[in-house]
Amino acid sequence: MTFKIDVRKIFTASSRRTALRALAVSAGSLCITAGLHAQEWPTGPIKLIIPFAPGGGNDGAGRLLARALEDRFKVPVVVDNKAGANGTIAMNFLRQSKPDGYTLSLVSTGALDVNPWMMNLPYDPAKDFTYLGTIVKFPLYLAVLPSSGFKSVADLVAKARAEPGKITYSSAGIGNSIHLAGALLAHMTGTQMTHVPYKGAGPAATALLGGEVTFTFGSGPSISSFADAGRVVLLGVSDSTRVAARGQVPTVEEAGVKGFESVSLAGVVAPAGLPTEIANKLSTTIKEIIDSPEMQQKIYGLGMLPISSTAKQYEAMVAKDREKYGALIKAANIRAE
Repeated sequence: MTFKIDVRKIFTASSRRTALRALAVSAGSLCITAGLHAQEWPTGPIKLIIPFAPGGGNDGAGRLLARALEDRFKVPVVVDNKAGANGTIAMNFLRQSKPDGYTLSLVSTGALDVNPWMMNLPYDPAKDFTYLGTIVKFPLYLAVLPSSGFKSVADLVAKARAEPGKITYSSAGIGNSIHLAGALLAHMTGTQMTHVPYKGAGPAATALLGGEVTFTFGSGPSISSFADAGRVVLLGVSDSTRVAARGQVPTVEEAGVKGFESVSLAGVVAPAGLPTEIANKLSTTIKEIIDSPEMQQKIYGLGMLPISSTAKQYEAMVAKDREKYGALIKAANIRAE
């Protein structure tokens, strides 16, 4: 014998209303619990990953931020340097971390915007991270020797047009920010310039000083002392605006290369799935820290420029730069070593 049961008849209208009220209360309780957890966070140490070896500019900026976060949240912020593969090792570690606000990472342009076009990555920059905000950027200076005779970027470009391939530039290695700045200059001016990679920014600058190359791009910390000593001439800065510390140096765009901008941007990200309340708390705090006059003075002291943003602004900047560098890497046929 077969029995058919109509579940609608098991529950009376009254009991269904009771069940619905219970579900509503349960859902409300979950929301309240999540909100309370966000209000309580952080209750323990926070790890800040830095995808570079100790001692560099990104490391210095990250450590400044770590101390400031400690002061704000009253919990230890532990710096963990995970260098290698242009940030890929650190980003993959972060991707696999629990999205609870206790593991964050500093990240620069290379890992988010350049690596996707040059490597088979274990992470997706657009999907695997929660963007929190920017902290610093590194403009680069186009430097030549005083004996070169170049008085402007326009002079350099004119020479490159007249003698294709004879203008050379050094970099810290294939795919790094210095290389990309030089490649972008050649691409945007329609000239052929020869890239000569070295193992680091220091050797790249030394190559210029020794007359091995025509020019190089260098960050403030790496090139300023040579400029101050009169050993190099700075023809332009790669940012969209002049740098106050060297206001006499025009932007490359002002010097005639319309739309030129090539800076390395550093910001903070967390694993995807970070609760909104914690993400908002972190994003707001980081922006307040970077906007403070005290922090800005410290960042200037490291030869970098402070730049704050909202989480959405940061994510939009990264997406825009990823497309720009992707087009450049394809056009210039840049390949990983």
